[in-house]
Amino acid sequence: MIGSDSSRPGLIAGPADHGFTLLEVLVAVAVLAVAMGAIIASGGRYADRASDLRVKTLALWVAHNRLAEIEMTPSWPQTGTSSDDVEMGGRKWTWHVKVSATPDPTLRRVDVRVTPQGQDADNQASLTAFLSAYGRQRTPQ
Repeated sequence: MIGSDSSRPGLIAGPADHGFTLLEVLVAVAVLAVAMGAIIASGGRYADRASDLRVKTLALWVAHNRLAEIEMTPSWPQTGTSSDDVEMGGRKWTWHVKVSATPDPTLRRVDVRVTPQGQDADNQASLTAFLSAYGRQRTPQ
């Protein structure tokens, strides 16, 4: 029986009038595809940043450890540069230390820079400290 639907004037109600049209379904699928693409891209960026944060945290730990080793040495550090490789967190790191004189003869500036082996310098950590001569054995230079 074909009749007029009072909620939609001018349309003829029939058995096919219930549900979505193909165009409506395609638009909904397209909107979902765009949203899912954005969610997946965001998840990928989050994973990259979490990995970078882990690398930088480990690099800082290596730098702090090297600086602590220098601070624990009873002798006065000589000016100059040194470097070595160390392993921490399942990867290899290279540290570079530069000891510089300061205008105050009882202080030394110590710069520690750490980079992961096989990666660019973007994933590096740097620390600077000033060491006092008090309580240390000073050697002539």
